[in-house]
Amino acid sequence: MTFWALLFLILFLSALVAYLGDKVAKWAGKRHYRLFGLRPRQTATLVAVFTGVGIALLSYLGFLLVFRDAREVILQAEAIRAERDRLKEQRAALEAEAARALAEVNALREERGALLQALERVEGLREAASRELAALREEVARLEARGKALEEALRTREAEVKAKEEALLALEARLREAEAELAQARKEREALLGERERLEADLVALQGRVLDLRRSREVLEEEASRLREALARVRQELAEEERRVQGLLVQARVLEGQKGQLAEGLARLSQGLYLGEVRLGPEEGPVALEEMARRRALLLGFKGVRLLGGAKGPGLAVLEGAGYEDGVLLVRARFYPEKRLWPAGEVLASATFLNTGEPRARAVLLEVGERVRKRLLEEGVPPEYARFPTETDLAQGLLLLRGRSGVVRVGVVALGEVWTVEPPLLAFRLLGGPPGPEVPVPTREVR
Repeated sequence: MTFWALLFLILFLSALVAYLGDKVAKWAGKRHYRLFGLRPRQTATLVAVFTGVGIALLSYLGFLLVFRDAREVILQAEAIRAERDRLKEQRAALEAEAARALAEVNALREERGALLQALERVEGLREAASRELAALREEVARLEARGKALEEALRTREAEVKAKEEALLALEARLREAEAELAQARKEREALLGERERLEADLVALQGRVLDLRRSREVLEEEASRLREALARVRQELAEEERRVQGLLVQARVLEGQKGQLAEGLARLSQGLYLGEVRLGPEEGPVALEEMARRRALLLGFKGVRLLGGAKGPGLAVLEGAGYEDGVLLVRARFYPEKRLWPAGEVLASATFLNTGEPRARAVLLEVGERVRKRLLEEGVPPEYARFPTETDLAQGLLLLRGRSGVVRVGVVALGEVWTVEPPLLAFRLLGGPPGPEVPVPTREVR
């Protein structure tokens, strides 16, 4: 039912209530009825009031019985309100989820920087340990070479001592042999005794040297043992550092994978994200589009936007998401130039058919509305505006055809000028005109 029809119905009911209430009040007043002990004038007023209430109640019940769409809207108002609240909650949940995903991406980026710094420190420690290990290896090699030289010198000294002992034994043998000649060789004996004392002093000195060499060897062996233990500890620490580095690398790879998954989720969310429409004036262009997209992206929780392509007015630009990259929402603009398509009263599509009932009328109205929608899209109207017929338009069209039988002609008429940058005002109307393929006789104009 249109606004004017509803207004006319309300005025008619008001006039009917006033007229009938006055008539019933006069009728009750002339007969001097008394209800509940009231005076005749008060009784007439009470009867008029109850008559108006009854007429209004019957009119409301008749309205609900006749207009099924209005009855369904009134009875289902609470369910429609609940559905609207549920959709608002879902939208708020999606916005909160996108903000939470963005915060997790920022936290992962910070953790990645900390891991990179830790890896750099571990690499420095590893290089220092490698240098210390090389120095220790060189020191061990030098000490081993020194020990070998000392052992060689010790063996040489021992050989010399052994040779001198053998010489001493030989001298003693010669001394025993020369005891018989002691008298004849006193001077030689004294000389030999002096030589023996000298050799014994040399032997004692050599034995002390041998003891010193042995103590030095033991000290060197203890030092080499300590160096080997230190080398083993350094190797163990290096192995532990390598294991920690491997663990950090595994964690870094896991975090990189999680970051990639979050980035893919945000990219899927941002694809086709509707950001609204922007009406561009003659001198406006990409700067205005980017500013509008930036404000709406900040409201959704993104750090910024990058506009893909541009447009220059006059016209209408529809902004929608095209992806996500490093916290920045990629935005694409569909541009529709401003153009006047049809004047007011233009018939965009029509159909002549035999009206046999509501199912047939609904099918014809839907077919005509589909032709109008295709024509709007072909002429450059945005898909967001080319949504005809809505449920309200279809209900109005069915209301026009209700009670009409036989051959009728219905069309879609522009109620105002149709532009590409504005939602068109369209409605179903009954038309007259020459007969069509299904009309055997001319139809007259329907007002």
